[in-house]
Amino acid sequence: MTLVITIIGCKKDNNNRTSAVPKVTNTGYDGTLLFVDKAKDFQIQTDVASAFSSTNPNIEITSSGLIKRFMSGEVVPITITNKVNSAYKTTIYALAATDVTFVKPYSDYHAEDATDALASYRQGWSTLNKLPTSNETFAIVVRHADADDGIDYSVNHSDAGPANWWKSCDPAQARQLSTIGKQNATDLGKVFKDLNYTISRVYSSEFCRAVTTATLINAGPAIQLNADLNHPSHNVSGKPLFDNLVNLLKVQPVDNKLTLVVAHHPLNRVDRTDYPTFPKVIPFIWTGSYFIKVSADHNLTYEGAVSLSMYKFWRDLKLKK
Repeated sequence: MTLVITIIGCKKDNNNRTSAVPKVTNTGYDGTLLFVDKAKDFQIQTDVASAFSSTNPNIEITSSGLIKRFMSGEVVPITITNKVNSAYKTTIYALAATDVTFVKPYSDYHAEDATDALASYRQGWSTLNKLPTSNETFAIVVRHADADDGIDYSVNHSDAGPANWWKSCDPAQARQLSTIGKQNATDLGKVFKDLNYTISRVYSSEFCRAVTTATLINAGPAIQLNADLNHPSHNVSGKPLFDNLVNLLKVQPVDNKLTLVVAHHPLNRVDRTDYPTFPKVIPFIWTGSYFIKVSADHNLTYEGAVSLSMYKFWRDLKLKK
């Protein structure tokens, strides 16, 4: 008698694999950054059952990978552990595109319907990965660093106020950088140097908070003050800040170098339909920026937004820190 033994292979459920490092399967993950398109109820997906955690204060995430709150523009590490065998784990980095859960003043600049924040940050990330470039001219438009010390004189007064109050570094006359703002401006300048950015021109509004930001960035060239870049609380040009920015960049040399412009809200939230190469700009908080490419015929093209946290992450990644 012949005994036939049939061996039936049993395919183990992926979610029960005990010897696998979890892999993120969300479509927003490019292997380097997980782009999170909403700050509430975003579910991170993996190929094996996993547990999630992060000690970063800018994110609230459950053990099942559900993001409950994530501050816009921040890049944070998230630890993902194989739920069956905790020896297998990995750390990924995630970027928050839109957060409408901010307390003021941040909530004023993160309206969900402002623009496609996810696309703008993706575009900025792509541009960041190729700069500096030797064959294209770019401008970096920076919103001044964190400034919640004091208030602008014109906000609470109807008279002209003290002479040149907007240039004053006294918080009793104009809003100034906070301690955090000064540190963030310094950090941004350090990133520019670490990335070998060749900045050939630096422009700033006349407001002390913008000048201080530009000074602490310390990009190299002398800071050129431009009243047309002033905050609307004292801007006598009679034109929108965006128009003034366009006029400024259109007279700069196209020299395959970088121009740094330090200005204010509302340049961080541009809502234009009459400039086809420059769509609506997502609103971003202090020390955030966006890129503009300047063509040989001085046509300006929006090239995406980048937060301070993104700059730092890219610097550390590129320099293998």
